[in-house]
Amino acid sequence: MVKKKGAAQPAPSTPDPAGSSLVICRNKHWRYISSFHGPWLQLPPEILDSLAHQNYTMPAPRLVDPAVFYDVVKIRKAVDEAAQDSVRASTGVSNTGMNGRMDYLGTSGGPGSTLSKERIFKIRQKAVKLLAKAFALDEVAASVATMQATSTVEDVGEIVLKREQGNIDAKYVHFFHEKIPSRAMEQYTPLDPLTEIISSLPMEQQAPPLRTRALVQIFKQQWEGAAADLTHALRITEELKRLHKPNQQQLELASRMREEQDAWNKSHRDWRSVPQLKEEDQPKSLEMQLYFNRAGVYLTMACQSVHAALDGLPEYLAAQENGETNGVDATAQEVRLEARKKVKTYAKRALKDYSSFLSHFDYTPGLPFEITNEIMRRVYDLANGNKTQTPLPKNRLVELGDSDEDTDHSEQDPNTSSALIKHQKPSKTDPFERTDDGWPRFPSPQIHPASALFAEKPPSDLPPFPSAATTEAMLNNDPLAEAFGSREAVTYHPLLTDALHSLLLAHALLQTSPTELLRHAHNAARLARIADGYPIFQAARSPARADWIEVLRRANNWLGLSVPWQKLCAPAPLPDAAGGWAKDAASASASGSALAKRGGGKEVVGTNANGNGKVYGAETAEQKRERIKQESIIDALSDDRVVDEESFQKAVRARERRAMEDEEGISGPLKDKDVKLIKDASTTNGTDGKHATVSDEPEPASATKEHPAKEGGKKVPQTPKQEPKPTPKRWAQDERAKEYPISTDRAEAVARWIKEAPLTLGGAGASKKRRPKRKPTTGVKRLGTEVSEMSLEDGVD
Repeated sequence: MVKKKGAAQPAPSTPDPAGSSLVICRNKHWRYISSFHGPWLQLPPEILDSLAHQNYTMPAPRLVDPAVFYDVVKIRKAVDEAAQDSVRASTGVSNTGMNGRMDYLGTSGGPGSTLSKERIFKIRQKAVKLLAKAFALDEVAASVATMQATSTVEDVGEIVLKREQGNIDAKYVHFFHEKIPSRAMEQYTPLDPLTEIISSLPMEQQAPPLRTRALVQIFKQQWEGAAADLTHALRITEELKRLHKPNQQQLELASRMREEQDAWNKSHRDWRSVPQLKEEDQPKSLEMQLYFNRAGVYLTMACQSVHAALDGLPEYLAAQENGETNGVDATAQEVRLEARKKVKTYAKRALKDYSSFLSHFDYTPGLPFEITNEIMRRVYDLANGNKTQTPLPKNRLVELGDSDEDTDHSEQDPNTSSALIKHQKPSKTDPFERTDDGWPRFPSPQIHPASALFAEKPPSDLPPFPSAATTEAMLNNDPLAEAFGSREAVTYHPLLTDALHSLLLAHALLQTSPTELLRHAHNAARLARIADGYPIFQAARSPARADWIEVLRRANNWLGLSVPWQKLCAPAPLPDAAGGWAKDAASASASGSALAKRGGGKEVVGTNANGNGKVYGAETAEQKRERIKQESIIDALSDDRVVDEESFQKAVRARERRAMEDEEGISGPLKDKDVKLIKDASTTNGTDGKHATVSDEPEPASATKEHPAKEGGKKVPQTPKQEPKPTPKRWAQDERAKEYPISTDRAEAVARWIKEAPLTLGGAGASKKRRPKRKPTTGVKRLGTEVSEMSLEDGVD
């Protein structure tokens, strides 16, 4: 027994550096861990497997991406089994003893048999192999699953390595479970173990550890190495696609999916009758992970070159206009041009990878209004006892299908061909196709890849968003009313929201025109509001969404969004949902509530004037302070930079200061404020000068000049002079919180690029490359022709 204790003593052999109060596993530092939380961690594996199969066999667009769903199910099974094996190995008792055998009287049947050392080692080897498989599928989801498992899982890899130092699976698992100081991953995470693992594996198995090494290099801010590893891993996955059943698997899966789709539509069988896919035939999400991570690396590399491309640029342009440049200025300008080229190049690569990531998901605009209205009419008739389907002219489709009206018109118009009417009658009388048993077949909605919404020519059947009615309802915090059956849907992925907002940041760096970027922003909000991972995943925080909101704040909403971004991305309401959505403005975020509630104890912008008695802006000064405090605390708790009491207090104070500035109109997205509603509120309130001061302060001079013309003798423009406001500050400054950064470096770089970067620069490499392409076209026209003849030909053309 003494020897056993002595052999078990060296277990805590991980380095404990001085000065660290908390030592945790390395995988707990992984990014996007919050994106993979959800009920899948608690549901029984059998139910998860059934849900994954049902999700795969349902018609597109599926609720959850099948690749992520299948990977999550396999990870859950592997981690659960590995946890059971690690507990068995640590206790040294067989399964029968651990399960507690009981006789018919309910008493225990005695202790189970003790396992031998060799048997314990074999069990741990099996657990290590299962954990390595889980981490290879998706290391973020596997990290979340292992956090929910027993603590014995964390020591399995290290124990196996003590006896078998060349075990590759044990090395890979121990890399994730090695104890390091909290928030010091870049200092205490070498790349040598991963490099050794990659060199020991065959080519077809190197993609997962390459992905892991790339993520570690992201923590170390080694962006070029991370991009190279992710590119190498993508090449391996593409090569495996070609080698693994090159022309057979894709065709079989496609034909099988078509058969299942037809069978589903014809209602000949349900998902239970479809055989489950084998594990080797199930889709995998590794390629999507690589695209997403590489796009993030390229976007970060583009943001890092922003400051180098803009520092000193205004001074150089001013000196160039005056003809005062010299050789030193020209050299610095070359450096800026090179940095500008990097911004555009890396942003373009990031946009391409994000588009490839989004192309894996399906989107549907829903059924047309005519179809859904006809369905509702027939359901209403059946509910009221009218079993005969009478073609009432309640919409355009029924009016076209009204046989009586068609016959009357055909008799009155002698020029109408009767053959054409007879040919159109069967399709007009019943808009639905009939199955063999006579029941109408439910029409299938149109399916598009999610990336098609961000193409140069988007799908033509997209419903308008935001429409005039939707915008008004969002501004007034009224519930949205959507037609039954016409709801849009998109396949959910835990990283979908972050990818959508990152794509907008890439477009901003590419200096996409505001009109086109506004269309992309509306489509991103369209997908973000309908993305729902229920019942598998919870709604996740998105760093890119926070950065995009901060960019809108810093750039003063240069796109001209008519509705705050938080309300545009608010979850779409269910049909006839109890109470609707966003009726309580306090449930919105800080900036959303700041625009909905403004002012002290009187009616302000955002209140409902339709007689329902709900005044959202009526709150006292004490209630406003308490609301801002609560919102600041919630926002500060979600900040990853909050590590102790001091940083928490700084984060809360900074957010309180910024929220107060937003409430007072000092610093808010200028174009997010509805000037029309402000003017209406000021005119209806009579001599309510305070609200006019708050609302009109950040607007341009042209906006303040409109008030004297509309309000006659009222001197509204004099009110801004009462309280001169400072320039907008995005670093909340306080006595005890000096320049605490609420936003990130990425948001700051993108906002600066939007405000300061010119669209074109003289001497840029891109403009030099475009000129030679145009010269041959004009040169060919000039050969053998005179100048007058050329001008004549051009005039005729």
